[in-house]
Amino acid sequence: MENGNNIAFWLERIDAKFRETFPGRLFEWHEANAYSYPWRQTKDPYAIVVSEFMLQQTQAKTVIPCYLKWMERFGDWETLANASEGEVLKAWEGLGYYARARNLHKIATIVFFEKKGILPSEPTELLKLPGIGLYTANAIASLAFGKKTVALDANGIRVLVRLLSIHQPINKVRVLKELSRMAMNLLSEDSDFSLFNSALMDFGRAVCKPLAPKCMICPLKEICQAEQPEQLPFKPKKRIELRKEKIAILRKEDSIWLYQADSKTGRYQGMWLFPNFDPFAMEQKTILFSLPAYLTRYKIFLEVCEAAWKQEKLIQPNLWKGEWIKEEKISFLPLPAPHRKIWIKLMVERAFSPHPS
Repeated sequence: MENGNNIAFWLERIDAKFRETFPGRLFEWHEANAYSYPWRQTKDPYAIVVSEFMLQQTQAKTVIPCYLKWMERFGDWETLANASEGEVLKAWEGLGYYARARNLHKIATIVFFEKKGILPSEPTELLKLPGIGLYTANAIASLAFGKKTVALDANGIRVLVRLLSIHQPINKVRVLKELSRMAMNLLSEDSDFSLFNSALMDFGRAVCKPLAPKCMICPLKEICQAEQPEQLPFKPKKRIELRKEKIAILRKEDSIWLYQADSKTGRYQGMWLFPNFDPFAMEQKTILFSLPAYLTRYKIFLEVCEAAWKQEKLIQPNLWKGEWIKEEKISFLPLPAPHRKIWIKLMVERAFSPHPS
């Protein structure tokens, strides 16, 4: 572990050769190798905000089709602000981390109804909006409004940390702020900060990859100080908790019992779910299959069983806030990814009879 804890220590590693080589070669590489994403074809603040929210914790290749469909469905602040939460959550399917969709929806209502459709352009004001952190605020300010600010995503952080062989834990806000300040020191006042941010992201995706960096063809290898780049950035290991949940499939003619999660608390706010098996109110008929599910720091094993209510009277509104949903309508409900997988597997494998006698 290094003794350096501040920007002054890191700046000592940036000599004249580094300053002269880094930005120029990065821009040169980017000119020939830039990714062409649909959100880079516009300066519309709304479109850029949508893309930044979708790109949080999701790879760009996954985001592209979702982004295009979203923009067709909710093309501006007004359309999104006037949509229901159910419509928004349904449209977000495939991206996960549904809090992002809710926050994006909240921002749309704030911008359209309170700010007359005008998104703030300064990072300090953007930080006041739901779901916007330091990186997202700087990225929006830079990409949508041309502000001279550096936005470091995971790719950009990785490039800088490796170039300067920084062994500080990057999950600390202080370290991230100092990295941003350091990057600002590398650029002149007339530099294109938006282009720099995009170039740094693309370089991290294409060359300075997390597990297999392409060091042999890296145009920055002459100034890179990392002896074992694949071991950087340094991240304290997250503890993954294992959990088991038993999911019940309850049928009634051509309907399935589902309930809607609370819209303000819990893991799946506002989403529709198959219920957990309750041995007091349900009886198990058959174990259908098991599925793994990954949620941030949890690995959940879902055991899916076909079940039935023990007594109809046990279905009390205050206990089971759900309803019988026609099978043909389930696909149109916002289901979280694990429950969507359950539904698809039930349908594809015909694990149960859709119309039991």
